[in-house]
Amino acid sequence: MPTLLRAVEPDELAALRVRFGLAPHQHLELTVDSPFLDGEGQLLTNRQRRAEICYILHRGDPHRGVLLHRKTFYPQGAWRLPTGGIQEGESVLETLAREIEEETGFQIETGPYPVRIEAFLGVLSYAMYHRSQQRTHNFATWHFLVAAPPYAQPVSQDPDEHLEAWDWRSIAEMGRVADELQQITAQDSRWRHWGRFRALSHRFVAEAIGE
Repeated sequence: MPTLLRAVEPDELAALRVRFGLAPHQHLELTVDSPFLDGEGQLLTNRQRRAEICYILHRGDPHRGVLLHRKTFYPQGAWRLPTGGIQEGESVLETLAREIEEETGFQIETGPYPVRIEAFLGVLSYAMYHRSQQRTHNFATWHFLVAAPPYAQPVSQDPDEHLEAWDWRSIAEMGRVADELQQITAQDSRWRHWGRFRALSHRFVAEAIGE
C-alpha cells in the first residue's frame, strides 16, 4: 500500500462512505501549547502518526454503555474513549483491527469474543497551531461504532499501552465525560490542552449516536 501522508485521505474517506454509508467530516482549527504534542504522555503526532482511530465499543446497546479506559499516567478523573495511532502506510481499518486486539483482546469477526464494525460515525480533522513551536500539526480522529458479545470483558494484550482500568458509560454520559476532560486543567495545568482536545471526540460521538 502506498504511503499515506495526509490525516484524511479523500479516497479512503470515500471508500468508507461507500461501505458504511455517508458520515460527516468536520474540520477544526485549534491553538495549543506545550506540553501537548511535545511532552511525555502527550506526543500525539510522534512516530509518524498521521491520524488515529477511536472505537466506540458496546455490548448490545450503546445507550446502555460504551467502553472507556484510563491509563496509569493520566491525571485523576481522566476517563476517555479508546484511540490508537494510524502509522504512515497503514490504513484506517487496519489500525482499527490492530488497536482493538491490542487493547481488549477482541478480534473483528473471529476469536472467542468476535466484534463487528457496525458503523463509521465520521472523522474530525484538526489544524493545531502550537504556540511554542510556531508550527501547525495536522491530525484526524476516525470514529467507529463496534459491537461486542454481551458478556465480553476486555483484557489488554500489550503492556506498553499502560492501561489501568476500564469502565462502561452510556452515550447520554458522553457530554459529562467531555466536561470532566476539559476540567482537568483545574487539577493539573500540564494536561490542559490534552483535556480540551480529548473532549472533542466525546461530544462528536454523543451527537453522532444521539438519544
